[in-house]
Amino acid sequence: MHLFTRNNLEKLQFLIDAISEFGLQMTLPKDIPTLCSLSLGNYIRPDNVFVSSMLISNLIQCDTWPEKHPARTDHTPVVSHFNISMET
Repeated sequence: MHLFTRNNLEKLQFLIDAISEFGLQMTLPKDIPTLCSLSLGNYIRPDNVFVSSMLISNLIQCDTWPEKHPARTDHTPVVSHFNISMET
């Protein structure tokens, strides 16, 4: 099965348009797996984490917590740290 077929891209155009319209940016670095297949045990990355362009400069870190993986689930928790300190 090919992912980038014309039909698949047409179905996803609304998502591409929304990402552009709202100025969203991906924060989870590439190649970080977010899901472990329960049947095969292999790790893949089907999920993306988006943040608005206004907040991206406050991002400190975006990563997964494999050690906090809940029992009997396939997704790994994703944790984002932001600097949202306020001046006094």
